[in-house]
Amino acid sequence: MSVLVHARKFLGRIRRRFALDSYDVFVRAVPPDAGFAPPEGYEFRFGTAQDIQGCLQEHTELDARERAEGVVRVGFGHRVVLGLHRDTVVFTMWVNPRCLNVPGLLKRALAPHQWFIYKAFTSPAHRGRKLYEGGMRFVLAEMRQAGLSELVGYAHVKKDVSRKGLAALAFDSVGRARQLVAPGLRVTCLSRALRNRFPREVRRSGAMQAERRQPA
Repeated sequence: MSVLVHARKFLGRIRRRFALDSYDVFVRAVPPDAGFAPPEGYEFRFGTAQDIQGCLQEHTELDARERAEGVVRVGFGHRVVLGLHRDTVVFTMWVNPRCLNVPGLLKRALAPHQWFIYKAFTSPAHRGRKLYEGGMRFVLAEMRQAGLSELVGYAHVKKDVSRKGLAALAFDSVGRARQLVAPGLRVTCLSRALRNRFPREVRRSGAMQAERRQPA
């Protein structure tokens, strides 16, 4: 085998051990007339801990561990948007009212007028029916009723579905987070614009990890 082939294989192994990811953070002002009408055949509402426990993995991607974690998040004050079709949950989207929190990437405090949406999933059998967009419209309408004024979201630069959904509702990027991951190394850099928009970093409490360690 030639030296060139060996060199290419060596460089390939090195590249696979390094990953560079970029995420954009988006915001959308809550329209003063924000209303909501669900897609035909669907119902949207906020869910309870009992609703989460009853979710089917085939439609929500939530296995037993993730359902248990969802119940804990609701206990911490997060909210979950449910999209139902014939009483079956086929869409989920989570809302954090306190922090812009992407585990492993960043955690920044929100202002009192903001909510952050994250971790949305649509059942494969119901994709293409604008449930993600519907979930965001539902949240905007709920925020208007609560007197809040700005919704925050994020998306990986290569997550086309999420970015199209955010663009459809005229979300604007307010900054970018870049992260380099390598063996024994994780470095995250936030753009100046993002740091200025969300100036207060929040330390992780470890509460979710503590819950995971509790005996069954």
